[in-house]
Amino acid sequence: MRCLLLLLAAFHSDAFTLNRCVPRASTTSLYAADGPPQYDKFQATLREAEKVGEGSFMLHIDTEDVVEYEPGHVLALEMEAPNADGDDVDSKTSEDAKQNGGWMRGPYTVSRSTDKSIDILVKVVGEKSKLFSIATPGTPLRFGGKFKVPIVEGIDTDTTKRVVLISTGVGVGPCVGAIEKAIEQESFPPIDLIASYRTEDEIVYKDHLEKLQKEHADKFSWKAIITSEQGRISSTADNLRVLTDTNFKSGLEDTHYHLIGNGQMVSEFKAGLQAAGVKDDKVTVEMYFNHKAEIDADAVSRIAAAAALEVAAVPQ
Repeated sequence: MRCLLLLLAAFHSDAFTLNRCVPRASTTSLYAADGPPQYDKFQATLREAEKVGEGSFMLHIDTEDVVEYEPGHVLALEMEAPNADGDDVDSKTSEDAKQNGGWMRGPYTVSRSTDKSIDILVKVVGEKSKLFSIATPGTPLRFGGKFKVPIVEGIDTDTTKRVVLISTGVGVGPCVGAIEKAIEQESFPPIDLIASYRTEDEIVYKDHLEKLQKEHADKFSWKAIITSEQGRISSTADNLRVLTDTNFKSGLEDTHYHLIGNGQMVSEFKAGLQAAGVKDDKVTVEMYFNHKAEIDADAVSRIAAAAALEVAAVPQ
């Protein structure tokens, strides 16, 4: 976590100081002023920026290097700014690009990976993400660093009978990759995905998830929550029934929750699950934004009450 916070801060500072968090070498080392090497970086190219939902794009990235990433790892992704001195990028991005040799950069979570490629799901929320989304095939990229524990790795399968993935927006990207990985493992517990979106058009990989659910009904199920129609998951007790509306048998003590996306959702669910008696090692999290949002105490209470009913049984 400390390394990730340093990564976030470094995008608006003069130099990275994360070399101690780097697991291995790469083909290019970029150096900080008067200091040790920055984290090593891989050279890469964009194969495609695929639109997978309204405002959401999956960046399919290829590299000649052999890489080892898993869904849920966080890395630094860079692309050369089209005009760091012009109007193509906002002032914050432009200033950071100047400090990084003309390359804009940001922390992103891996959705999928092979030994020669990575997929990263981005939401267009500003100039930098817009530039990534409209980049053409063949655009040079750089990436490096490896932070956070991958989703699948963070789950103790020996003590878990059911996994619940709760995401907002593009937080679903790493969840999809983790689900694909988990399904390949015969002993991995069944997974319920609860993916929240503002509108129906924003749903990511709907057809793919439906196919996975149909082909692996004993291993995976998913539901989409549309907040513009239903409100947030935690807004009503009725919405929160989604936590226990499952065909997978489990109890409070052997259900693992992974929370990813909006900081308010993550914080409220983490607090609610803790209040319900869920052990700390059964909750893993990743916040994308809204880190300082005020927690709704009523939402926390509703989550705690819903989770305390976690005695889901297969319908008779």
